[in-house]
Amino acid sequence: MSDSRLLRRIVDPVRRLYAEDMPEPELWSRISDVLEAALADPELKAAARDWPKSHDRTNNRYTNLLFYEDPDFGFVVNGLVKDETGRTPVHDHGHAWVAYGLLEGAETVLRYRDPAGAASVLEPDEEISLTIGEVDLVPPWTFHAEQAETDRTVAVMVRSARVGKFAHRRLNPDTGQTHDHPGPHQIPYDL
Repeated sequence: MSDSRLLRRIVDPVRRLYAEDMPEPELWSRISDVLEAALADPELKAAARDWPKSHDRTNNRYTNLLFYEDPDFGFVVNGLVKDETGRTPVHDHGHAWVAYGLLEGAETVLRYRDPAGAASVLEPDEEISLTIGEVDLVPPWTFHAEQAETDRTVAVMVRSARVGKFAHRRLNPDTGQTHDHPGPHQIPYDL
């Protein structure tokens, strides 16, 4: 993991926000603003052209590029490249907040209500269209799926915790059943 100027443009403001010790919803709204500003950086867009894809088809598991993990506050900065249209499984990020910013392409985010033991077909209760430069703020325990609308999409994420260290849940929208899942595999990568 690097300590590049590009990375510092995200990490330094996020660390300052964490140091202010504000309520999580306000903190993550402001982190989303930091990420949105970073997505406009032409140098970040140029760097992303060489990032590897993030779907391990052999194991049917997504991977995230791990650019940074904060030693004091525990947040991480990830990258994600999807090289195909299609939808991710319906999932949550456990207890973690996630600011998900689109650097390239277009996606539709489908949000689902928590089934709370329901054993029935669940339809998305919200659709969010994301285009280049936009950020979706995903609160903890929020079921959702990303639908890639272009052949290649690239995202940069700031997460409140490193995935792989705690369980996420996957949701089968046809039955309402959930099961634990480790989340995306983290691959250290220099930005």
